[in-house]
Amino acid sequence: MDDMDSQRITVGLLWGKYPGPVTTVNDLALTLDPARFRFVFLYLSDDGGQDNHWTRLGHPVVFLSSIPRLNAFRPSILIRLIRAIRREKIDILHCHAHKPTFYGALAGWLCPRLRILGHVHGLNRSSSFNRKLTNWFLFRRINRILPVAEAVKRDLLASNWTLAESKITVLENSIDFDRFAGERTLPDQVRRIMTLPEGSFVFGTVGRLEMTKGIRYLVDAFAIVHREFPKTQLILLGDGRFRGEYEKQVCDLGLSDCVRFLGFQPNIPQLLRGLDVFVMASVAEGMPRGILEAMAAGVPCVATRVGGIPEILGDGRFGILAEPADPHSLADAMRTLVRMKGQDRLQLAEAARSHTRDVYSHTVVREKLRAIYEAEFDPIRNRNVQSPSNEDL
Repeated sequence: MDDMDSQRITVGLLWGKYPGPVTTVNDLALTLDPARFRFVFLYLSDDGGQDNHWTRLGHPVVFLSSIPRLNAFRPSILIRLIRAIRREKIDILHCHAHKPTFYGALAGWLCPRLRILGHVHGLNRSSSFNRKLTNWFLFRRINRILPVAEAVKRDLLASNWTLAESKITVLENSIDFDRFAGERTLPDQVRRIMTLPEGSFVFGTVGRLEMTKGIRYLVDAFAIVHREFPKTQLILLGDGRFRGEYEKQVCDLGLSDCVRFLGFQPNIPQLLRGLDVFVMASVAEGMPRGILEAMAAGVPCVATRVGGIPEILGDGRFGILAEPADPHSLADAMRTLVRMKGQDRLQLAEAARSHTRDVYSHTVVREKLRAIYEAEFDPIRNRNVQSPSNEDL
């Protein structure tokens, strides 16, 4: 074996379905040294022939089935995964979410040299008895578990029998800090683009319009705030299956003139510049990127006390926390920032921006990911040194 090839680490990134080109781990992985790291993208199911970003960039991409929805275990997928691992000579299989981790761990039993990472992106992933039992079996073969937040780590330890804390390393979600911190469009320009009334105090949020994002609580909270501060406006950036329901709620509350649904927008860094306060009203989260992006953009934040959000906001040092599913608590937090002096809001936002740069930027988290891959490759490297190839004998 060529010495350079023996020291190059091949990482397989295993997902359920193609998530599109932008995810934290993909962003980080492809900026690691290509002379040291090679990446293979694997998906349990095909997305119907959608053009794949990684294929265009020249990376190996493997679809393990053409089944649009996996509701049962498929031995054929496991067989194809094992073949791909051996064909691509994968050293580390980095699995995202439960189903990929399930297949990855099973493959690991048949590929003893393989190092397996299980990435956990949210809370309450081990709530049922069957899931706890499955995890007990899987975790015996997984080499390292990567929760996205300390809260997710605590949830894992509390929910899974005999799971050793030493097997867990928190790997936070991260963002392209400079993309958001470097946006220079003036706030007034953005507000003109959004056709907001002059002199408005603008709340806003970014994300899917789904139940877990707590949009109905945000609208109710805004109604309370708007009665006291009639110049406030609320901007909702994002789309989802409950948009119609939320639009009806806004109409029923008589807020149609001051709540705007802007749908999906590609220029989020620019639009964040038009907000006075970013609000995240979620009832369940792991480590949400939306609030990290707002903090990097220098927007003061209000968010609910769920998942990794208290960690992000330093338990209130870098933003205002509210209770989840509680419009009055959320309204109180929003009013706190309306009443706060402009200079104090600016200081809060600058402290939050610095915290985001120091903890959640790609630059910082990329180094953590590199160190994890290197540490997991050490046993393989040592095994290679102890077992020379036939060419060396």
